[in-house]
Amino acid sequence: MRTEQTIAGTNSEQPAPEALMPEDVGALEKLFGDWRWIAESEKAMPPISPLVFRLLSMDRESPLAVPEMTDIIESDPVVTARLLGLANSSAFLRAGKPIRDVRGAILRLGVHSTFETTFTEIFGMWVRHSARAALPDDELLEALWLEYLLTGFCTRELASTLRDSAIDPSAAYTAGLLHDVGTLALCWAQPVVMGRFVRAGCAIGTPLHQQFVEAHTGLGAALLGAWNAPRELALVAAHHHDRMRSQEMAITTLVYIADHLHDAVMQHDSNRFSAEHSMVSGCFGGATEEVSAALAALGLTDKLDSIIERVALQGERIEALAALT
Repeated sequence: MRTEQTIAGTNSEQPAPEALMPEDVGALEKLFGDWRWIAESEKAMPPISPLVFRLLSMDRESPLAVPEMTDIIESDPVVTARLLGLANSSAFLRAGKPIRDVRGAILRLGVHSTFETTFTEIFGMWVRHSARAALPDDELLEALWLEYLLTGFCTRELASTLRDSAIDPSAAYTAGLLHDVGTLALCWAQPVVMGRFVRAGCAIGTPLHQQFVEAHTGLGAALLGAWNAPRELALVAAHHHDRMRSQEMAITTLVYIADHLHDAVMQHDSNRFSAEHSMVSGCFGGATEEVSAALAALGLTDKLDSIIERVALQGERIEALAALT
């Protein structure tokens, strides 16, 4: 089946996962069993900047969207500098004078593109500053961050193609980017052993993997709830490993599908990524039959190839967002 071949990509070309040591298994079982304690502990991962939720609460279709977004961005000098840098970068620069103010950057990029960029910058800084403080493996952190960007871009393209008025593509992008907060929190709690766990392919196919799924989805939902994130984002974090939730919440199914498309994007003929990213593999295990069923339920089966191609063509932009954070 063409859809399953597209989803599977060429997983066989990736290096074999590293093996876990017996002591790692014991430590991970304890970690995953303690996820509720991690969510409630004073030593839990620090919350995302409240600017993220200010962005999420604004009406991007309002006539006041530009001044409101300008006010949000200008409240953080680092985000301001990075947005201006992006607006003047080769990935976005159009004919005209250099942009020197936030309002000009928004007008050049557009409100929706600026929302996506600013949200990504704020979340990316949080990922790097928070996770890097605990996670000593820079290569692994880079791979996780690029994986989340790819999930966000794939989810947005799926939503745009679906053309469901109840699903905002920007909201879908946000859900894709934030879906795996629980994994980051587990890395924060036990960075060394979690690093080995991820490199071991998250022990796919074992009871330990199922314990991980239950832990990181529950922990992610609990943290997003505690941080006053929109309820739909917490639901996506809680259910993005569920195979079929299209009847209850289509955006969760879109994230579930997107989380299996990374290999296909990276290995597409239209790939615009400038570097090889061998560790980016998304949701380990493929699960092609289940993903195919989800695509069919949403009527997206025959559109999958074009969705993957559009994301692959944005490789330069994805890398620019990843590099600026």
